[in-house]
Amino acid sequence: MTTYAGAILPSGLPSDPAYGAAYKFLPASLTLPFPGALASNPPNAGAMANNLPVAEIVIGFSGTIVRQFEQDWYHHVHLLPAKIALGNLLSTQMRQVEVWNAHFAPKTLSAVVGENDGGITLAAPVNPPTTYGMLESRLHNVSVSLDGPPVIEADFTFQFPDEAPTLSISGRRVVVFGLKPNWANGWLERLMWATDVLTARDGTEQRVGLRAKPRRSLEFSILVGSADAALLDVLLSAWQSRVYALPIWPDKAVLTAAVAAGSTVIPLTTTNLEYEADGLLVIGSDSRNTEAAEVLSVASNAVTLKQPLLQTWPAGAFVTPARTARLRVTQAVSRVTDAIARARLVFDIAGTTAIAKQESATTFNSTPVWTTRPNRVRDVDADYLRLAEVLDFETGITAVDDHAARPFVRRSFDYLFKNRAEIAAFRGWLAARLGRLTAFWHPTWEASIVPTKKILSNQTVMTVASRGYALYFNPMPGRTEAAFLHKNGTWYFRTISSFGAGTIGDEEVMTINQPFGFDANPEDWLAIYFLEKTRLDADQIEINWQTDSVAEVSLPMLSVKS
Repeated sequence: MTTYAGAILPSGLPSDPAYGAAYKFLPASLTLPFPGALASNPPNAGAMANNLPVAEIVIGFSGTIVRQFEQDWYHHVHLLPAKIALGNLLSTQMRQVEVWNAHFAPKTLSAVVGENDGGITLAAPVNPPTTYGMLESRLHNVSVSLDGPPVIEADFTFQFPDEAPTLSISGRRVVVFGLKPNWANGWLERLMWATDVLTARDGTEQRVGLRAKPRRSLEFSILVGSADAALLDVLLSAWQSRVYALPIWPDKAVLTAAVAAGSTVIPLTTTNLEYEADGLLVIGSDSRNTEAAEVLSVASNAVTLKQPLLQTWPAGAFVTPARTARLRVTQAVSRVTDAIARARLVFDIAGTTAIAKQESATTFNSTPVWTTRPNRVRDVDADYLRLAEVLDFETGITAVDDHAARPFVRRSFDYLFKNRAEIAAFRGWLAARLGRLTAFWHPTWEASIVPTKKILSNQTVMTVASRGYALYFNPMPGRTEAAFLHKNGTWYFRTISSFGAGTIGDEEVMTINQPFGFDANPEDWLAIYFLEKTRLDADQIEINWQTDSVAEVSLPMLSVKS
């Protein structure tokens, strides 16, 4: 302890009057000392004790220490990357993982413990136990093959002192189903929506779509022999319940020039084909020699891949978009001979299918009108349905209560699309319908209205052949709109206000809501049809591909009130 000799001085002036009144006026340098300090034995002399530091009042605070750059990057062992998501594994994949000792001291890797489901190899530059120097990093090679379970879920733990970082590997193994379809039986595509329809007593419908995107299945026949018959047996025996990469054979193209191994760009025309970013592509020369790849981006004249091709493909090799799909759990195969097999295969596409909606450009009263002419290769059957209840107590006559006071007509029309542009437009229109959800206007394609006299540009009354409309139109539900097809190909849509008696017995007059703005003779009209508010009467629609550019479709339709 440090001690000092001295005296304690007062904080103010002494009260002794001997100082006199003039004391307070003396300058500081001439101020007289305290008399006690000059005495031989000052009254308060003694040792001074140092009591520092003075204790402080302790206050506690709760909070979290904010990590800074050093704590984030150093004093740990890092795996870069710590997770590998392979996605759809179409071929053997190689990845590198960096193990970095970010400590400022050596660390020993005692072991790598792996929960490996098979088909995965982790190769270290030096097998453990091994010591990583201060800030040392090493690259480990990871190889994942198609051999193993369909779902890839593997963890590898690197055991260091006081920490054990884990490498996670995930993905799904996919095998290409390269057997080509037998086009004699076509290629059947099913698009399946889901709609909940509630119908009121007057026929008004409340429709709720349960799927934003349709499910999809593909069905086709194969006729294979020799080696392909054996390949079919292998695929069904080893992979039937797993995921395949299924080529979309109607979209097949042929390479015009060779594509070298290591290439990431394949030149081909993609317009109206199913190539899409993050989708799949299959390239090959035959059913057993194929390669699948993931698509990074799509241009009108080329497809860019996420990973380089593993082998060179010559001119003439086929290229198709592909989808992940599963075979049905039961699959029948007919053996024509000991070396020839025949089968009808049904694949369910994994996940939903996104189809760009393409609504009809023609509208009437803000509702689209579909004017595509059906293919009249067979009879069109029409069912007139009424929301009527028959009251029968079995003791007297029956009574019928027709709630809607109108029929709802169900028809099925066939359509033929002759090129890829027409098929793409139809698929877009079909996507806009969402199954039974969205209604549209549709001509009945029944020549019920036949004009008999010229109508002038400013007239709204047309003379037509008598069909009994003047007698029953009140107005007639479902018969208040008409579609007029001019010989120049233009459609005109009008609301029918009324029917009335004509000047002679075999004629009637039809009043429409607005004139056409031009004179028209009876022969100027190719046809006049009633126009019905309609929806599809099925959530599952089949597209029957006859070739890669010709497709047939049968659409069931039902007239509705709204």
